[in-house]
Amino acid sequence: MAPPKSRETRCMYCGERKEGLEIREDYVIYALRWLKRNVTRNERGYRIVVCRDDYQKHAKARKRFEGRQKVYLALGLIFAITVILAGKNIVAVFYAIAVLIFIYLFSLLTYVPALSIAPGKGAVK
Repeated sequence: MAPPKSRETRCMYCGERKEGLEIREDYVIYALRWLKRNVTRNERGYRIVVCRDDYQKHAKARKRFEGRQKVYLALGLIFAITVILAGKNIVAVFYAIAVLIFIYLFSLLTYVPALSIAPGKGAVK
């Protein structure tokens, strides 16, 4: 079942009906829409945007998310390599992969979606 297509836009920060830069529909947004459609049964199908007033807030939050995600993945990779070298068996590899996935999912707690238009290419100044 396809999500209901609404032409109504909502800013993801202020929640008002405004025009702005649309966010990119990635796997996290898709999963949230799937949950709203199939579990809670109240998907509204809004086009999610970032309005001109909230663009700076979004840019700062997105930059912070990307930085934290890189740090989490680096720490997870270091931990995974340490577990593999210390364990030296196949079970250690599975534990390392599980920990790496867990740390990546932990980084999604501060998730901020990207915009569908790249900064610097027509973005709001």
